Amino acid sequence: MATTQFSLQRVPQGFYSAVDTINGLPQDILAEMCQEVGLFLQYKIGSVNTARFCERIQETCVDTSHHEVQSAINALTFLFRSAASSQASTSELVQQLKISGAWTKDSLAVVKHVWDQQGKLLTASDSVSQVLNIGQLIDMKWRLGVAIGSDTCRNLNSPFVAMTIKIAEPSGNVVTKSFEMTVPEFQNFSRQMKDMAAMLETV
Repeated sequence: MATTQFSLQRVPQGFYSAVDTINGLPQDILAEMCQEVGLFLQYKIGSVNTARFCERIQETCVDTSHHEVQSAINALTFLFRSAASSQASTSELVQQLKISGAWTKDSLAVVKHVWDQQGKLLTASDSVSQVLNIGQLIDMKWRLGVAIGSDTCRNLNSPFVAMTIKIAEPSGNVVTKSFEMTVPEFQNFSRQMKDMAAMLETV
């Protein structure tokens, strides 16, 4: 797959406001948030749990709203997706963040550490890279079920949502991705979709 030079010259509206929120987060919470964004982009989890991060941040007495936390997650998702699609090295990513002048030293250190761990995973697989390079969503289905036992639903008779999506990759191949979410994860996913729809209306 052809690579492009990684750059942060064009970012979504509100990106740098979200960076301000990111800079105010405790390093351990930011690191965990970055890790979850990486897992989300690898389709290893259905969504990043915004509500849980809100609770954890409030416990540290840092004043942030649900919208600010969601914006921070969206900004990290954009950052890692852009870096992955450009196959940016850790040094290239850090250089661009330094050039922007918006990131604190502590935030840079966290992003650098996480990209050292996750960057190769996000850029190694052709299929993942193609999805990150923006494929077309063809179909999405979901169904509600009750788990007897699974990795995500530990309790017997726990409800879960099974998601199946079909994506047309840039190459023309159609791939199907399936994953399960707990009901709270699905509710968070639904809120994120609503936030995305609201953001698109402003574009």
